[in-house]
Amino acid sequence: MQVQKVNIKKDIIAVARKEFFDRGFKDASMRMIAKKAGVGLSNIYNYFRNKDEIFLEVLAPLMRALDKIMIEHNSQENLNIDIFNSEEYYFRHTNIYVDLIVTFNDELKLLLFQSYGSSLENFRDEYTDRHTKIGMEYLQKMKEKYPWIHVDISEFFIHTMSSWWISIIGEIVSHNLNTEEIKKFISEYMEFGTAGWKKIMKA
Repeated sequence: MQVQKVNIKKDIIAVARKEFFDRGFKDASMRMIAKKAGVGLSNIYNYFRNKDEIFLEVLAPLMRALDKIMIEHNSQENLNIDIFNSEEYYFRHTNIYVDLIVTFNDELKLLLFQSYGSSLENFRDEYTDRHTKIGMEYLQKMKEKYPWIHVDISEFFIHTMSSWWISIIGEIVSHNLNTEEIKKFISEYMEFGTAGWKKIMKA
Protein backbone atom coordinates (compact mmCIF):
# COMPACT_ATOMS: atom_id res chain seq x y z
CA MET A 1 0.00 0.00 0.00
CA GLN A 2 2.81 2.36 0.92
CA VAL A 3 4.62 1.55 -2.36
CA GLN A 4 1.48 2.43 -4.34
CA LYS A 5 1.18 5.73 -2.48
CA VAL A 6 4.82 6.59 -3.27
CA ASN A 7 4.25 5.75 -6.94
CA ILE A 8 1.12 7.90 -7.13
CA LYS A 9 3.04 10.80 -5.60
CA LYS A 10 5.79 10.37 -8.18
CA ASP A 11 3.19 10.31 -10.97
CA ILE A 12 1.66 13.55 -9.70
CA ILE A 13 5.06 15.23 -9.58
CA ALA A 14 5.93 14.02 -13.10
CA VAL A 15 2.66 15.32 -14.54
CA ALA A 16 2.89 18.58 -12.60
CA ARG A 17 6.44 19.11 -13.81
CA LYS A 18 5.27 19.12 -17.43
CA GLU A 19 2.24 21.27 -16.63
CA PHE A 20 4.39 23.86 -14.89
CA PHE A 21 6.92 23.86 -17.74
CA ASP A 22 4.15 24.30 -20.30
CA ARG A 23 1.94 26.79 -18.45
CA GLY A 24 3.93 28.28 -15.58
CA PHE A 25 2.84 28.14 -11.97
CA LYS A 26 -0.04 30.61 -12.22
CA ASP A 27 -1.83 28.95 -15.15
CA ALA A 28 -1.23 25.32 -14.22
CA SER A 29 -4.33 23.84 -12.58
CA MET A 30 -4.67 21.25 -9.85
CA ARG A 31 -7.68 19.87 -11.72
CA MET A 32 -5.61 19.18 -14.86
CA ILE A 33 -2.69 17.78 -12.88
CA ALA A 34 -5.03 15.39 -11.06
CA LYS A 35 -6.72 14.36 -14.30
CA LYS A 36 -3.49 13.64 -16.17
CA ALA A 37 -2.06 11.79 -13.17
CA GLY A 38 -5.18 9.63 -12.96
CA VAL A 39 -5.99 10.87 -9.48
CA GLY A 40 -9.29 12.31 -8.29
CA LEU A 41 -9.15 16.04 -7.62
CA SER A 42 -10.11 15.58 -3.98
CA ASN A 43 -7.66 12.68 -3.64
CA ILE A 44 -4.69 14.73 -4.84
CA TYR A 45 -4.90 16.67 -1.58
CA ASN A 46 -4.04 13.48 0.28
CA TYR A 47 -0.59 13.81 -1.26
CA PHE A 48 -0.05 17.57 -1.46
CA ARG A 49 -1.68 20.37 0.50
CA ASN A 50 -1.77 22.72 -2.47
CA LYS A 51 -0.28 23.57 -5.86
CA ASP A 52 2.61 25.45 -4.27
CA GLU A 53 3.73 22.35 -2.40
CA ILE A 54 3.88 20.41 -5.68
CA PHE A 55 5.77 23.30 -7.28
CA LEU A 56 8.36 23.24 -4.51
CA GLU A 57 8.72 19.48 -4.94
CA VAL A 58 9.31 19.85 -8.69
CA LEU A 59 12.03 22.46 -8.08
CA ALA A 60 13.57 20.76 -5.03
CA PRO A 61 16.55 19.19 -6.91
CA LEU A 62 17.44 22.56 -8.44
CA MET A 63 17.10 24.36 -5.09
CA ARG A 64 19.38 21.80 -3.44
CA ALA A 65 21.97 22.26 -6.19
CA LEU A 66 21.85 26.06 -5.80
CA ASP A 67 22.16 25.74 -2.01
CA LYS A 68 25.18 23.47 -2.38
CA ILE A 69 26.96 26.00 -4.60
CA MET A 70 26.08 28.81 -2.19
CA ILE A 71 27.32 26.90 0.88
CA GLU A 72 30.59 25.95 -0.82
CA HIS A 73 31.29 29.56 -1.85
CA ASN A 74 33.07 30.32 1.45
CA SER A 75 34.66 26.91 1.91
CA GLN A 76 38.28 26.70 3.04
CA GLU A 77 39.19 25.53 -0.45
CA ASN A 78 37.92 28.80 -1.92
CA LEU A 79 39.43 31.00 0.80
CA ASN A 80 42.75 30.92 -0.97
CA ILE A 81 44.43 33.72 -2.86
CA ASP A 82 45.87 31.20 -5.31
CA ILE A 83 42.42 30.81 -6.91
CA PHE A 84 43.07 34.02 -8.86
CA ASN A 85 45.83 32.24 -10.77
CA SER A 86 44.58 28.67 -10.65
CA GLU A 87 43.60 27.00 -13.92
CA GLU A 88 42.17 24.10 -11.90
CA TYR A 89 39.86 26.46 -9.97
CA TYR A 90 38.87 28.20 -13.18
CA PHE A 91 37.92 24.97 -15.00
CA ARG A 92 36.25 23.38 -11.97
CA HIS A 93 33.94 26.33 -11.40
CA THR A 94 33.21 26.68 -15.08
CA ASN A 95 32.08 23.04 -15.11
CA ILE A 96 30.01 23.47 -11.93
CA TYR A 97 27.87 26.16 -13.56
CA VAL A 98 27.73 24.49 -16.96
CA ASP A 99 26.48 21.29 -15.29
CA LEU A 100 23.93 23.26 -13.26
CA ILE A 101 22.50 25.04 -16.30
CA VAL A 102 22.49 22.00 -18.58
CA THR A 103 20.97 19.71 -15.94
CA PHE A 104 18.32 22.16 -14.75
CA ASN A 105 17.68 24.25 -17.86
CA ASP A 106 13.89 23.85 -17.78
CA GLU A 107 13.71 24.20 -14.00
CA LEU A 108 15.71 27.45 -14.14
CA LYS A 109 13.32 28.85 -16.75
CA LEU A 110 10.41 27.89 -14.53
CA LEU A 111 11.97 29.38 -11.40
CA LEU A 112 13.17 32.62 -12.98
CA PHE A 113 10.35 33.36 -15.41
CA GLN A 114 7.24 31.35 -14.52
CA SER A 115 7.04 31.28 -10.72
CA TYR A 116 4.67 34.23 -10.29
CA GLY A 117 2.03 33.44 -7.68
CA SER A 118 4.14 30.80 -5.95
CA SER A 119 6.17 31.04 -2.75
CA LEU A 120 9.25 31.33 -4.99
CA GLU A 121 8.07 34.34 -6.97
CA ASN A 122 10.62 36.55 -5.15
CA PHE A 123 13.47 34.10 -5.65
CA ARG A 124 15.67 36.56 -7.58
CA ASP A 125 15.62 39.13 -4.77
CA GLU A 126 16.06 36.50 -2.06
CA TYR A 127 18.94 34.89 -3.94
CA THR A 128 20.60 38.26 -4.47
CA ASP A 129 20.30 39.17 -0.78
CA ARG A 130 21.69 35.82 0.35
CA HIS A 131 24.51 35.91 -2.19
CA THR A 132 25.37 39.46 -1.13
CA LYS A 133 25.63 38.41 2.52
CA ILE A 134 27.84 35.45 1.63
CA GLY A 135 29.98 37.69 -0.58
CA MET A 136 30.53 40.20 2.22
CA GLU A 137 31.44 37.35 4.59
CA TYR A 138 33.86 36.02 1.99
CA LEU A 139 35.69 39.34 1.83
CA GLN A 140 36.09 39.48 5.61
CA LYS A 141 37.33 35.89 5.80
CA MET A 142 39.85 36.59 3.05
CA LYS A 143 41.00 39.74 4.89
CA GLU A 144 41.57 37.72 8.06
CA LYS A 145 43.70 35.26 6.11
CA TYR A 146 45.48 37.83 3.91
CA PRO A 147 45.56 41.17 5.83
CA TRP A 148 47.19 43.04 2.97
CA ILE A 149 44.43 42.52 0.40
CA HIS A 150 41.87 45.22 -0.32
CA VAL A 151 38.33 44.42 0.79
CA ASP A 152 36.92 47.92 1.23
CA ILE A 153 34.31 47.15 -1.40
CA SER A 154 30.81 48.54 -1.09
CA GLU A 155 27.98 46.19 -0.20
CA PHE A 156 26.01 47.68 -3.08
CA PHE A 157 28.74 46.57 -5.49
CA ILE A 158 28.50 43.00 -4.16
CA HIS A 159 24.71 43.24 -4.34
CA THR A 160 24.84 44.37 -7.96
CA MET A 161 27.28 41.60 -8.93
CA SER A 162 25.01 39.05 -7.24
CA SER A 163 21.95 40.37 -9.06
CA TRP A 164 23.89 40.45 -12.31
CA TRP A 165 24.89 36.80 -11.96
CA ILE A 166 21.36 35.48 -11.49
CA SER A 167 20.26 37.65 -14.43
CA ILE A 168 23.05 36.15 -16.54
CA ILE A 169 21.80 32.65 -15.77
CA GLY A 170 18.35 33.82 -16.85
CA GLU A 171 19.76 35.13 -20.11
CA ILE A 172 21.51 31.83 -20.83
CA VAL A 173 18.44 29.64 -20.31
CA SER A 174 16.09 32.03 -22.12
CA HIS A 175 18.27 31.98 -25.26
CA ASN A 176 18.33 28.17 -25.46
CA LEU A 177 22.09 27.92 -25.91
CA ASN A 178 23.53 24.47 -26.54
CA THR A 179 26.07 22.93 -24.16
CA GLU A 180 29.11 24.13 -26.08
CA GLU A 181 27.75 27.68 -26.27
CA ILE A 182 27.02 27.64 -22.54
CA LYS A 183 30.51 26.35 -21.77
CA LYS A 184 32.12 29.01 -23.98
CA PHE A 185 30.15 31.80 -22.34
CA ILE A 186 30.71 30.61 -18.76
CA SER A 187 34.41 30.20 -19.53
CA GLU A 188 34.57 33.77 -20.85
CA TYR A 189 32.63 35.07 -17.86
CA MET A 190 34.88 33.25 -15.38
CA GLU A 191 38.01 34.63 -17.03
CA PHE A 192 36.55 38.14 -17.06
CA GLY A 193 35.31 37.90 -13.47
CA THR A 194 38.48 36.40 -12.02
CA ALA A 195 40.60 39.14 -13.55
CA GLY A 196 38.21 41.78 -12.22
CA TRP A 197 38.18 40.45 -8.64
CA LYS A 198 41.95 40.04 -8.67
CA LYS A 199 42.29 43.69 -9.69
CA ILE A 200 39.74 45.17 -7.27
CA MET A 201 41.07 43.14 -4.32
CA LYS A 202 44.67 43.96 -5.28
CA ALA A 203 45.44 40.26 -5.02
